[in-house]
Amino acid sequence: MIQQRSLAYTDPDLQVDEPAGPTVGVGDIRLFTMVLGAVTGAAIAATSHPAKGDEQQKWLIFALVATLLGVAAGEAFGFGLSRWAEVKQYHVIKRWRVWLSVLLVLLVAAGLVASTPYIFQDSENLTQNGIALSALAIIGGLPIALTLAAIKQVVADPLPGNAGQQLDALLRLRRMAARMLSQLGLLVLLVMGVNAAALDWGLEKQNPNVVIFSGVVASFVVGMMYVPSASTLRKRGAIYVERYFPLANVITGQLITAADDRLKLEKMLGLDQTTFGELRAGFVVLTPVLVGLIASLVPSF
Repeated sequence: MIQQRSLAYTDPDLQVDEPAGPTVGVGDIRLFTMVLGAVTGAAIAATSHPAKGDEQQKWLIFALVATLLGVAAGEAFGFGLSRWAEVKQYHVIKRWRVWLSVLLVLLVAAGLVASTPYIFQDSENLTQNGIALSALAIIGGLPIALTLAAIKQVVADPLPGNAGQQLDALLRLRRMAARMLSQLGLLVLLVMGVNAAALDWGLEKQNPNVVIFSGVVASFVVGMMYVPSASTLRKRGAIYVERYFPLANVITGQLITAADDRLKLEKMLGLDQTTFGELRAGFVVLTPVLVGLIASLVPSF
C-alpha cells in the first residue's frame, strides 16, 4: 500500500492511528523510479559503445549525460505520481479529459521528433538512441503532464470551502505547478545535453543544430503542458481576488491599505506575472548550466 500524507492540518497532540501492515512511502517510490531511470539511460547508452579507442572518452560523456537524463526522468515520474495523489484530494478528476489533453501533447511530441530527418534533410540526425532517450524523457514527464491537466480541471470550476480554504488550495496548486515546471525544465536541459554529447563520434554523425532543435522541441512540448494549466490557475486566482477583496466598497480612508493588501495577495497568486513569463523564468535559471554544458561538448560552439 502506498502511504500518502493528507493535505489537511493535523494537531500534533492528536493521536492518529497508523495503518496496519507494511506501507510504501512516496520517497521509496521516487528512489525506485530514479534507479530504474538511471539503469535505463545507461543501458541505452551502452548499445552505442564505440569500438574505436579514441571515441571512448566522448562515449563516456554521452553515457554519463544519458544516465543523468534517466535519473531526472525517474525523479520526474515519481514526483508527478505523488502530486497526482494530492490533486485528486481537491476535485473529482475526469480522467478521460486528462488523458485527452496528454494524448494531444504526446502526438505533437512524436510528430516533432519524427520530423527531424526532414528538417535537416538527413536521416542520420534521428538515431535509435535519440528516439529511445527522447521516449525516456517523455515517459518521465508523463505523470507531470497528467497532473498539470488535472490542475487545470480542478481550477476550471469554483473551488470548494470558505475563503481561507480556497486560498490555501490556490497557493498549494501554484507552488505545485512551479515545482513541476522546474522538473520539466531540467529534462529539457538534459535532452539538449545528451544530443550535444552525441556529436562527433560514432557511425552516425549528427548535425550540431540538432542540439538547438531538440531544445526548441522540448521547450514547446513543455509549454503545451504548462501554459493551459497556469493560465487557468491564474484566472481562478483573479476571480478569487475580485470576489473576496473588492475595492469598490472600501471607504476612502482605508483604500491605500486595502489596495496594498490586495497587491500582496495578487503577487502571492502570481497575478502580477504572465504565463509565458513564468515559463521563461523556469528555463532562465538553467541557462548558465546549459551554455557551459554545450560549450564543453561542442568544440566549435
